Amino acid sequence: MTMHQAAPLAAEEPARWVLLRPTSQADDDLVDFADADDADMLAMQPWSILIVDDDSEVHRAVELALMGVRVAARPLNLMHCLSAAEARKRLAERPGGIDLVLLDVVMETADAGLALLEDMRAAPATQSLPVLLHTGQPGQAPERLIRARYDISGYLPKTTVTRQGLIKALETILVDRQPID
Repeated sequence: MTMHQAAPLAAEEPARWVLLRPTSQADDDLVDFADADDADMLAMQPWSILIVDDDSEVHRAVELALMGVRVAARPLNLMHCLSAAEARKRLAERPGGIDLVLLDVVMETADAGLALLEDMRAAPATQSLPVLLHTGQPGQAPERLIRARYDISGYLPKTTVTRQGLIKALETILVDRQPID
């Protein structure tokens, strides 16, 4: 039995990938493959949502509520930070890779989320990043005062938010790029 050895690939030659999508032919059963256009590529790219909350049960609940949800035909990529300090680090590492921050107010301190929000608005890379405030203690951060002082895209009290309310808020902020009232 003769063994043939495959020729090694050139190390300097990068791998190339082509995304193909099938298109049906009008007159037969053949399938033609065409390059996917930019709109198709965007539709496959997930929305990146950074959840910043010190309560792991909140992370779990949001994961369950958003399981299988698509916004504007795009899936969701949920990233997690358990403190404002951890979120600062994540935002510094990849501010452009996040589409929205779901932010708690009370974490390491009574106003850790608001301090993070102030830092985000002061930094050019995160200044216009949409923030959906998601607080379990609305008395610590009354909506009227928060909206007047901070540039937020939405405010959802944990005690009254529903799955549909969360999904609607995400759709409004991500797709329509409008703040929610």
